[in-house]
Amino acid sequence: MNKIINNNNKSFIETLISNNFGFGKKIGLKFCKISGLNYRINPKNFKRKQTTEIAKRSQTIVSGKKLKENNKGAISFLSRTKTYRGIRHKLKYPARGQRTHTNAKTKKKFKY
Repeated sequence: MNKIINNNNKSFIETLISNNFGFGKKIGLKFCKISGLNYRINPKNFKRKQTTEIAKRSQTIVSGKKLKENNKGAISFLSRTKTYRGIRHKLKYPARGQRTHTNAKTKKKFKY
């Protein structure tokens, strides 16, 4: 949580997105709205009460290592049950109906 508070010239949303896997602009704005924070304020200007509120709220959102583990678990479940999508993931082919004749080169580069 200290990474979020110690960034220099970025807004709260920008630091949240850059430091946490799974946080995008939409989730960041929702997070600020729930916490009652102004998303344009620089994080080093936050008061102690605001930082504790951020820490409390961030525990409820699945992000970072937990999110990666959830994604990996979902993919392994699909491959264990031998569904079409699971087989496509295992063979490193596009799993959502994309074209493979010409466009699947980037998908084959990624390894899970």
